[in-house]
Amino acid sequence: MQPVAGPSGPPVAGPTGTPPVTGPSAPPVSGPSGPPSDVNPAQFDPLAEIEDARARRQDREERLESLEKRRNSARNNVYFFLALTVILGIFSFFPGPVAGDVSDNPQEGMGNNQAEQWVAQGGDADYRDKIWDGSGNESSACHNLYVPPVKMDLGSISQVRVDVTFVSYRYSGSTDFTVGIHEGTCDEFHPPSWELPDGSWYNSTEPAQVGEEVEFSLYTQPGQRSIRIEWAEPVENPGTLLTMDAEVAIYWPRLFTVPIGLITFMMAGFAFVGAQKAGTAYKNLKYPEGKPEKKVEEEVLEAAEAEHRGEQIGVPEVTTPEDTDTPEVAGPTLAQAASSPEQDSTPVEEPASEDNPASAWTDEQLISAGWTQDQIDAMRNG
Repeated sequence: MQPVAGPSGPPVAGPTGTPPVTGPSAPPVSGPSGPPSDVNPAQFDPLAEIEDARARRQDREERLESLEKRRNSARNNVYFFLALTVILGIFSFFPGPVAGDVSDNPQEGMGNNQAEQWVAQGGDADYRDKIWDGSGNESSACHNLYVPPVKMDLGSISQVRVDVTFVSYRYSGSTDFTVGIHEGTCDEFHPPSWELPDGSWYNSTEPAQVGEEVEFSLYTQPGQRSIRIEWAEPVENPGTLLTMDAEVAIYWPRLFTVPIGLITFMMAGFAFVGAQKAGTAYKNLKYPEGKPEKKVEEEVLEAAEAEHRGEQIGVPEVTTPEDTDTPEVAGPTLAQAASSPEQDSTPVEEPASEDNPASAWTDEQLISAGWTQDQIDAMRNG
């Protein structure tokens, strides 16, 4: 047997040094620094969930209360501004000072001599404020007026309306007359009335009957003024018997009530818009899914009516499935049994519960149908 040949050369040299160790090429990825911010702790903690729901409910109630207060406040503002507008409008129809009085004629029924004697005796002392020619030998009348509030001239903005009521007591001659509101007092020189601005004077060419009232309106600026009334044809030999009487009403409050009323009306409109917005926001927050069609009171009334109808029937409805074959039970119905006279004291044996339809009902149902407890016990024990 021949021997196996061994290696023919020297052994191969292995690695001569320490194998290199290569580390990570990049720094390690950092882990989370804390819990995620988008996670609600209430999802994991039942108590936190309850507290969160309570906080949301409380916040909603506070917002509802705030919106309700805003809505009520806006509504009150609407009522307030509307009431103020109405009050200002009412005051606009009332004049300020009224000069003269055409309803009182102290010389009524007097003649010339009687009027002269009446004036001589001082009878006109209590009528110094009248706008007439019954206390002097003149055929015209002039009266000083002060138009509030203060002297100003802003054109049509500051114009004051003056209503004049004129009464003629002239029996002869022309009854045409001219009325003008002049600046200053009666003692000052006045230009003719037709030279005044338009609206400050009035000329009547219509025949006026004795005692007939003629009404017209003039316009002037605030401040010291005087009203002068003159006949177009002067009276011959004028005496103390009156031939004219006048009354003047000055509507100066309209300088304030009209513009303020317009402002308050606009404020009422703005308050109404605010109330509408507050009410809409309140409803949207209180009824996010829309306001229910029926109120709670209506639902309660309907439930009470349904219960009342059920009590009148006396027998609850029993629904039988259509697939079930229910054998017809012979004998009186529950309503017939309830309306039958009372049973005799001697108990009558009745068939088994299968033959007696009343045994299928509970005691409460039989009592509601009109049965007595003795009848129920007799039926159960029989």
